Amino acid sequence: MLPSYKLLDSGHGRKLEQVGPIIINRQASLALWPPIESPKKWAEANAFHHRSDKGGGFWGYGANGQSKTPKFKEEWQTQVGPFALHTKLTSFGHLGFFAEQIPQWEWFIKTIPLINKALGRPAKILNLFGYTGCSSLALVKGGAEVTHVDAAKGIVDWGRENQKLNADLPQDSIRWIVDDCQAFVEKEIRRGNIYDGVVLDPPSYGRGTKKGQIFKIEENLPILLSKISEIMAPQIQLIHFSCHTPGFSGKILENLTKHAFSLEKHSFHSQEMVIPCEPSSQSLPSGVCLRVTKH
Repeated sequence: MLPSYKLLDSGHGRKLEQVGPIIINRQASLALWPPIESPKKWAEANAFHHRSDKGGGFWGYGANGQSKTPKFKEEWQTQVGPFALHTKLTSFGHLGFFAEQIPQWEWFIKTIPLINKALGRPAKILNLFGYTGCSSLALVKGGAEVTHVDAAKGIVDWGRENQKLNADLPQDSIRWIVDDCQAFVEKEIRRGNIYDGVVLDPPSYGRGTKKGQIFKIEENLPILLSKISEIMAPQIQLIHFSCHTPGFSGKILENLTKHAFSLEKHSFHSQEMVIPCEPSSQSLPSGVCLRVTKH
């Protein structure tokens, strides 16, 4: 078993995490409370992310990030929930996974077999803004056939690496697509392709694969959801909608979804996504999600 992920502490706008063999200190804007662990524990960090005023940022090494040279390999593998994942430090302070999604992955693994049983075949699920593929892996582990779409080729390649790393999963059940999500959905409408469900985690702001393709969540999300509805089966089996944009609540996601899709016999469940803290009960809120399933 690989070394696993743990949230060790949070506070004063930062979080301390055990990421496999590495301890990192990075931003957590909603951690407005004081840390529980002692400064001595925080001083064990191997890497520290510095935010740039121009966006993104950079990593420093050692407890306060003052060193420019890491004392560890800059790419490694970490057990995150049910999956082994390629992990590395990106300039934006990301690692290649979002730990608050672990319960969502576990829910996919439990829910997809029920959908398959109802359909009498593997469910066809579209995963938009799929990032490095963790939700796609969970959907496949549950038995779905997945079309994974993200606009960044490097990120999609990272997802392929994650699939290979989890060799116990079917290696032919994910269709990896590099494309702007809005453009891809429009192509699927023209092609007449139909899906049983959709998973999406839209960014607040993003760029597509071509110049001029911009996604602004307040402007583009209602339009995108309406277009997605055109490629869903008459009896939609699953919608999973997660969001990290400040101000977006579970009720907002529910209202947007109800306006875009025909959902007469479906259950709605929204919840705050959190990262549990291993040493204490001081969990870290990290966005909201909405789960929609057919009765």
